[in-house]
Amino acid sequence: MTRTPNGFGTTGAAAVIATMLLALTGCASQIGGLAPVGGDALTGVRIAAVDVLLERKLEILEVPVCTQVAKAVSCVGSLIDGSVVTVEADVSTTPDTMTVTVGGETIYDGDVQAVLDRAAQATG
Repeated sequence: MTRTPNGFGTTGAAAVIATMLLALTGCASQIGGLAPVGGDALTGVRIAAVDVLLERKLEILEVPVCTQVAKAVSCVGSLIDGSVVTVEADVSTTPDTMTVTVGGETIYDGDVQAVLDRAAQATG
């Protein structure tokens, strides 16, 4: 075993690095959970749409990509089975509302914030 200048063997150094990487991964997932708090309307809709898909255990191939024109947000993505995911949201209302459709069938029609709150409670 080779000693490094800090006194750790190469095996020990690798273990320390692996532990640090695992710790940082945990931080990244917690930071990701904060995104809806600091994001704009488009970001909130996108995250809520993904949460709706995950709640229903749908396998996402392409995460919905969203655009905003005035107070309307539109998103399009797809599932592994080829189904198209569309999201239409009105962010001029209080609360913001959205409709999530998969393969032509509406799977959610309601409040954006309610979805974000449920997801936050599930991870908390």
